Amino acid sequence: MQINPWKIGLQSARANFVPGLILQMAAGLLIVSFHFVPTVRATLMVVADWQARFGIAFSGISFLIFCGIIPPLICLLVPTLRPRAPWKSFFFAITFWSLMGIVVALFYRLQNFFFGDGHDLVTLLAKVIVDQFVFSAFLTVPFLALVHVWKEKNYRWSEFKPLLRKGWYKRLVLPTLIINWIIWFPSLFVIYSMPTLLQPHIGGLISGFWSLMCLQIAARNQ
Repeated sequence: MQINPWKIGLQSARANFVPGLILQMAAGLLIVSFHFVPTVRATLMVVADWQARFGIAFSGISFLIFCGIIPPLICLLVPTLRPRAPWKSFFFAITFWSLMGIVVALFYRLQNFFFGDGHDLVTLLAKVIVDQFVFSAFLTVPFLALVHVWKEKNYRWSEFKPLLRKGWYKRLVLPTLIINWIIWFPSLFVIYSMPTLLQPHIGGLISGFWSLMCLQIAARNQ
């Protein structure tokens, strides 16, 4: 039976409307707090100082904590989300998200190189469009989708390879890309509105919620 990938993505977005809305509200609250709550601003500027001192490795550590450690630990504590091989899944998560943290941080630097570090609407819109329609559509989302399918096939190339036949992008990547667009378009305006040194860490924090939501989707759907 053929299933429309666009329909799968939109159905997933509707099914997770409330968690997605909460995520957007939390992201909006964060940027408001940064500008109007001195304690929050001071705390985040400490993080920015660490980023300046320790460089790209600190971005990897941030993603490792927010995405590679916290969501898997939550899954271990919630029976309905517990993976089949918990420790193998945990090792996969910390490896995958540490790498993603470094890749994302380098991409944010590249964005600032090409578009500058301004926070005007034109600059923000340019960064968001390149992020979602180039970086996400052709790199991060395909990589995320494929490695997680490989993981679900118990890391067996013999079971994974047949899925890469003609139309693999439409079948395996497009549903995730659709919900990625819905969730991340508003979130990226928040990320790119923050100081450059904080962008990888705000991205990591939001990615942690996104990762947990994806794990919940995977637990409920084949």
